[in-house]
Amino acid sequence: MLQPVAILALISGLFYCVAMIAMKSLAELPTLGLALIIAAALLTAATFEVFALRNERLGLIYVGILGAEVVFLGAFSVLHYDETYTFRELSGMGLVLVGTAIAWT
Repeated sequence: MLQPVAILALISGLFYCVAMIAMKSLAELPTLGLALIIAAALLTAATFEVFALRNERLGLIYVGILGAEVVFLGAFSVLHYDETYTFRELSGMGLVLVGTAIAWT
């Protein structure tokens, strides 16, 4: 079962991903609305990160956020942008996920 601090890190990572996806869409969508989405996502992510940092060590939170970002962005990029990954990139993603799992156990 996930710990409450791990859930906070996952939510923070999710909102950082929302900001990154919005940044990738800057050329396609209206700039003002997108800037507001980016700002709101970054502020929300930082808020959840601060709450997570109150209960856990700094390094562990950042590892958790990075692991969440790898999963969310990797899946979204494949599904929405039709990106493909080389074996080397997939191996790197796997190492990040294994490292995240080891850090949280």
